[in-house]
Amino acid sequence: MKVPLEWLKNYVTIKLASRALAERLTMAGLEVIGIHDIDGQPVFDIEVTPNRSDCLSIIGIAREVAAITGQRLKLPLGQGAVGKRQGNRKTKSLPCPTPHAPCPSIHIEDRKGCSRYIGRLIEGVKVGPSPEWMQRRLIACGARPINNLVDITNYVLFEYGQPLHAFDATRLADQTIVIRRAIANEPITTLDGVSRKLTPEVLVIADAKRPVAIAGIMGGVGSEVTQATTDVLLESACFDPVLIRRTGRMLGLSSESSYRFERGIDPISVETASARAAALICELSGGREVALKDVGTQPAARPVIQLDATRASRWLGLPLDPSTIRTTLARLGCRVASTDARGVVHVTPPSFRQDLRRDVDLYEELARMVGYDRIPATLPQMAMIESQTERSTSYWRIESLRCLCASLGFTEAVTWSLISEPALTQCRMAPTSAARLANPLSQDHALLRPSLLMGLLQSVRHNLTQGASGVRLFEVGSVVNNGKEQLRLGLILSGVWSRDWRAKAPGDFFHLKGVMESLIHRLCTGALHLKPAGVPWSEPQQAAEVRLGERSVGVAGQVALAITQALDIEQGVWFAELIVEELLTARRPAPIVRAPAMLPPVKRDLSVLVGEEVPFASLDRVIHEVAGTLASRIELIDRYTGKSIPQGKVSLTFSIEYRDPARTLTATEVDGLHQRITQALAAQFHAQLR
Repeated sequence: MKVPLEWLKNYVTIKLASRALAERLTMAGLEVIGIHDIDGQPVFDIEVTPNRSDCLSIIGIAREVAAITGQRLKLPLGQGAVGKRQGNRKTKSLPCPTPHAPCPSIHIEDRKGCSRYIGRLIEGVKVGPSPEWMQRRLIACGARPINNLVDITNYVLFEYGQPLHAFDATRLADQTIVIRRAIANEPITTLDGVSRKLTPEVLVIADAKRPVAIAGIMGGVGSEVTQATTDVLLESACFDPVLIRRTGRMLGLSSESSYRFERGIDPISVETASARAAALICELSGGREVALKDVGTQPAARPVIQLDATRASRWLGLPLDPSTIRTTLARLGCRVASTDARGVVHVTPPSFRQDLRRDVDLYEELARMVGYDRIPATLPQMAMIESQTERSTSYWRIESLRCLCASLGFTEAVTWSLISEPALTQCRMAPTSAARLANPLSQDHALLRPSLLMGLLQSVRHNLTQGASGVRLFEVGSVVNNGKEQLRLGLILSGVWSRDWRAKAPGDFFHLKGVMESLIHRLCTGALHLKPAGVPWSEPQQAAEVRLGERSVGVAGQVALAITQALDIEQGVWFAELIVEELLTARRPAPIVRAPAMLPPVKRDLSVLVGEEVPFASLDRVIHEVAGTLASRIELIDRYTGKSIPQGKVSLTFSIEYRDPARTLTATEVDGLHQRITQALAAQFHAQLR
């Protein structure tokens, strides 16, 4: 927003030097990013935040300067009652004084898109250049002077922040204005010379035959002011910000008007700016206002905000008494009632401050006016919460899942839940498998992800290109499949698994399988099983369905080399995606905590020769069955095949610890138990003692 200092001084007395004023504005939240010299006058370049649409005008900046410096604001139309009436009014009109200038007929078909529309008919205008002083100010604001009528609408736009438009009234069919949605493929050529086909999502200003403007954005060719114009219909309206923003993005069209409508305008300025522009047109073009129609709903009264002075002081870390609060907020244009017995100040924000809705918004205003640099540095004070009962059980279970993944050597990643269609098809998934946003901000974020793979692959690629030798990531995030949201756990690994200098082993599917087994063993009841399956994103015969008992809980496999090579990943990538709800459903009960044993164990080793086909789990089961609770630990410490071992046989050595929690076991008891284990293994597996 460019603000000429000479123009600003019309509305507020400024005694500060330009640089001092720029510093004060910046400290109050309106950052002055530069001061330019244009035709010998300083012009402030101010960065206005999206929530401060009231500052997209010279008067809006003047209000801020008046509040900061304690000066009085001087408005162009004085302090009259224009725009101060409240309530609901459908139509107000003045009688037409001449038979050849009928009152304009104005109809609002879309009351949500346009809440209010004021049309003023001005006769007898003479189009010519605008005064030098007006041209100088427009140029300083970055606008190009055209003629007195167009320049006046631009001048008032910069002055009040209210967009206006001037139609040639004689070129409007049947002297009619209709605010409606466009008909499908309805054509219009806008003032930038581009022909467009409109859709029903677009709000238009139309006459009895055709659209004459895209509401809130740009007028159309055929109804614009020309050198031959003698009668003008001056438009001032209030349009829905969301609708204007969506239309501008869809059409790829923006203007000074849409920039302000998108952020919300002061509903009162619809009337005040219209009156100001009409007065200037009559003064500078020799015209005469002959009719006015005000259609729609008057702005509703702003709700009262209750501000607790004690709470405001605690939040800001700055002592503020009710008197200071009332004075400060009154300078900002708020209507402040007297403080009640509880020390609560009742505040009604002005119409131009649509961003003031809650007490915390007023706290920020107090901080701005006091000065952020004058607020002392203090530690925040807060009440400690004794319990976290407000968080659900599922929240803590998901947190424990994250902790388990981290304990297994994985780093948590958080990736975009919105993806592009090329990223989806690159992973061999159909575009129809993902939910598409109705109004995406960009095509790179147009789809809701159906899998965590796309984001995690990009994270792997980024880490490897930054020099990482190995990547192990996990993510717990939502995906959308068939219109249904689901929470999933993604595990991905690539590159070096072990960083031991003796053997830098690369990660593979067996590492991924081991991680899943450890995770499920520590989290769930039941055992993990893998069933070969085809997965679109995997290498052929390199993927499996992950099952927990009879339930499918996800998939795992190697990402297809064609996918990884397209991402410039030169090494294998292994990925698993598990359904969190299934994991939590099968969650094992909390473990029983036992005190450390007070008595020492008796250790024995057992080496047996068995067939290679005998699984370790079967041997371990028999040892547990025979020893019962006395076997406190059973560990396989050696597996050997060599010259001294017969063909088809394998030597297994177990280390067994025997312990009784109530007494010390004798050597005779342990030897007898050890012998019974040997006999049981020989009977069931033909195991030979070595």
